[in-house]
Amino acid sequence: MQLKDLIERGYFPKELPPPFHTSTLANNVNSIISSWAICFEQNGTIASPNFILRQHAGESNNDFKKRKKAHTNNFINRFNSSKATEFTISKGRLSRRFLRIPNPKHFIALSEKITNNWALFENIFRLSQYSKSLPVPEKDVKKRSVHTKSQGVADFRNQLIETSFSKLIEIRVDISKFYPSIYTHSVTWAFLGKEKAKNYFNQRDRLDILIASGDIDAKLYEIADDIDNCIRSCQERQSIGIPIGPDTSHIIAELIACRIDNILQTQFASINLKACRYYDDYYLFVSTKDEADRVLKGVQKILTDFQLEVNESKIRIKEFPFSFEDEFALALLQFNFKGKNLGNSIKHYFSLIWGLAEKNPLKADRIFKYALKTFEYRTTEVPKINWKLFETLLLKTALLEPSILDIVTIILLSYRSYLNAESKTKLKELIEFIIVNHSPIKHNFEVSWALWLAKTFDIGIAETTANCVIEMKDTICLLVLLDISKTTKLVQGNPPDFSKIESELNSDILFSEYWLLAYEGVKKGWLTPSNANFLDENHFFKLLKDLDVEFYDTSKQLEVYEPKKKDKDKNNDEQDKNLNTNYEYIVNTEPKKQGTDVQEIDFFIPSNLY
Repeated sequence: MQLKDLIERGYFPKELPPPFHTSTLANNVNSIISSWAICFEQNGTIASPNFILRQHAGESNNDFKKRKKAHTNNFINRFNSSKATEFTISKGRLSRRFLRIPNPKHFIALSEKITNNWALFENIFRLSQYSKSLPVPEKDVKKRSVHTKSQGVADFRNQLIETSFSKLIEIRVDISKFYPSIYTHSVTWAFLGKEKAKNYFNQRDRLDILIASGDIDAKLYEIADDIDNCIRSCQERQSIGIPIGPDTSHIIAELIACRIDNILQTQFASINLKACRYYDDYYLFVSTKDEADRVLKGVQKILTDFQLEVNESKIRIKEFPFSFEDEFALALLQFNFKGKNLGNSIKHYFSLIWGLAEKNPLKADRIFKYALKTFEYRTTEVPKINWKLFETLLLKTALLEPSILDIVTIILLSYRSYLNAESKTKLKELIEFIIVNHSPIKHNFEVSWALWLAKTFDIGIAETTANCVIEMKDTICLLVLLDISKTTKLVQGNPPDFSKIESELNSDILFSEYWLLAYEGVKKGWLTPSNANFLDENHFFKLLKDLDVEFYDTSKQLEVYEPKKKDKDKNNDEQDKNLNTNYEYIVNTEPKKQGTDVQEIDFFIPSNLY
């Protein structure tokens, strides 16, 4: 696990529009770390000969000592912690999943701790016989920094079948609000076991003595405690929950879950408990109902010891045989696009997926995302003669479920040559509708992608619509709007007024949830602070500015897929492959809506989008 990879491909959530990136931060991370170490020594280490303050003429030693202490305390307190930028995505009809973008000052420190101690993480990962979501460093530079041990849906399903072979009963359990409920101090429990970690906590005042004496576990506790501190620094020192979105959270969550797995497998070794876990979802296999009852109670107790809870509404105990595939996936896989009458096939396909969404409203977003992959990957090609019909149905689907806007953007880019004036009229209606209806409730995924659609396809935005975005006061949406406003002429009417945003560009904002907006907006000259030295007066962000680190590249765009060359007879085989093999599960960090089908599989995304 390399620090550069974790920063470049494991920092920003993958759901952001394409201009957001961390490549230049990753390329300069070693320089940033070394420069910050010097800066900290000069400002935060009184005993250092390089301490920045010097005694004034006539100043008493006592007064100088007080001034140095005050300077050090102010410096450390200022850079001690930060608040993450928030980005929310749809999680069903009404719920949202809250993703976080931590401040780079503290995310770098956390990432460095993880990568420097990766061997220790792997030691804990090896404790689990159950986890199929173990983070494995990814070599492909176009993917996320880690992938899961299970290589997609087909692989995971095969492992479930193999694991459950000798058992008659399946217990489905998931951890309620796993990432948001994790107690950060339980990182030390994961490394050492809860009782041993508590013992070292009680001896923390003499930890240095224990380490000097060669106590390996004391050193392990110190490392784990440092990681705990780094996590809390990313979230205003809060000890409940970890940021959802960065790969660091996947790694930390697996660390804790693997320790839980180990306790579970040890406790029920006598009944030969079989199990698979994928993130927060447990599939437990036993032989009798009595065993099922014992295991379920055992899981509840173990999770309680880690200050976690079972999602009671999702508990299922089922006896084999039963269906283990999702009905909507089976229905879509059986669909055959007929080349001789593709227009009717397109109508029938969209009618099918709309019908499936009508019957399963809580799964509508997953159904639409799953169904559109055949067009995104160009497994099914849309001829120009059928484009108008397809375009109308595609944009209507986006109107119904804006969580697919990223996929819609890729499809439209793939067929850009087909777009005409009528296409742009439809796109404008879609964009205006989404922004006007989703900005008041701060749905920033939908609004930011609608804005990106506008920039991508040169769609004009009404002045009133731009003002709706400004009223959101959302970092991601405002940066895309600033891009459109400052680099294009797409905003119709008066230019957007960013003066209220600019008036709030004070020294504290760079460690608030608006850090990304403030840094990137000022660095690019899109926002003008009242203090011209706004960035230079912040030691850390001055380092980034001097190294020309950026987080928003106006030239970046989504990559599209080339049409697949295939024989007519292989069409269905290729479609089946794309819908089953080239996908990975979405990180399911929170419980799904109540009432979902017990046979439901989590929706997954193509691994080559990581």
